[in-house]
Amino acid sequence: MSDLNLLLKKNNFSVIWILAKRELFEFVRNKPRIITAIVQGIFFLLVFSAGFAFIGIRIQGISVDPRAFTASGIAAIMILFTGIFGGMSVLRDKMFGFMRELIVAPVNRRILMTGKTLGVALQTLIQVEIILCLGVAFGFFGYDVSLIWRLILVIPIAFLASVGIVGVGLTISTRIRDFQSFGLIQTFIVLPMFWLSGALFAFNNVPVPMQIAMMMNPFTYSVDLIRYVVLGVSFFPFWLDLIVMFAFGIIMIFLGAWSFNKMELS
Repeated sequence: MSDLNLLLKKNNFSVIWILAKRELFEFVRNKPRIITAIVQGIFFLLVFSAGFAFIGIRIQGISVDPRAFTASGIAAIMILFTGIFGGMSVLRDKMFGFMRELIVAPVNRRILMTGKTLGVALQTLIQVEIILCLGVAFGFFGYDVSLIWRLILVIPIAFLASVGIVGVGLTISTRIRDFQSFGLIQTFIVLPMFWLSGALFAFNNVPVPMQIAMMMNPFTYSVDLIRYVVLGVSFFPFWLDLIVMFAFGIIMIFLGAWSFNKMELS
């Protein structure tokens, strides 16, 4: 029995990794998508950093370079957009029949969902590092040697943040049947999470009602923690950011697994 359980576990890990590689290879082999990610990153960094260059930003009494503040926020935003849109892979697979082949396979649906989540999360890590490396190349973060380990430390933080966001995207895509509905739902989810995350403007520079709305946005704490790792300052305590990120990730993984398990194919 123990040998059988070990074999099943190995098979589950193999399925998870195969699905994750499929999602990752689709990104890596799609040259226009990679070029778009780089060009979009350069565009965002140059435009937003120029637009906010003259706004004074102080976090916990420490002056922060507006360009570094904006660049770290844009890197975090890549998690939001890539994670949510990554959920479209499930919708695409449903529409073109690949999901039906996965469902009839002798594999638990939670294993399939885990593989999908891991693959999209790895995509987000690539795009986050692209933005941060571009920010370093432009000199937004200065040229401190500590940037090397900060960029490395961002990886597990970004992965944790992406798990919850990917869970949101997968949950949505399992409940709808066409791309038009997906876009409509994202309008009411992505944009509020984006503008109320504090990625582009400081938490202490907005009115109190907006601060309350930002505190209710779970993604705000992901942005804050990534900014803490990159810049060394944050609006919220490190432990609070981490607790909210863990809680949000766990909730969305369970919700996504439940929704994936209940998914119906027409």
